[in-house]
Amino acid sequence: MFDKILVFCVEPGSKREIAGHLGYKDLGSVTRYYIKPLLESGRLRMAIPAKPRSRNQRYIKA
Repeated sequence: MFDKILVFCVEPGSKREIAGHLGYKDLGSVTRYYIKPLLESGRLRMAIPAKPRSRNQRYIKA
């Protein structure tokens, strides 16, 4: 599943777009189980790191 996210995030994508790509509706689960671990490992990065809670936040492959 992590690899699917990384392939999708070659172009910046929002949490909602990532969840939709994976077939999930619950953004909390996608964030907790997929996005957060990828961010912590350095394999994914925020497009707007100064504003981590921005509604315009996008994620891109590091």
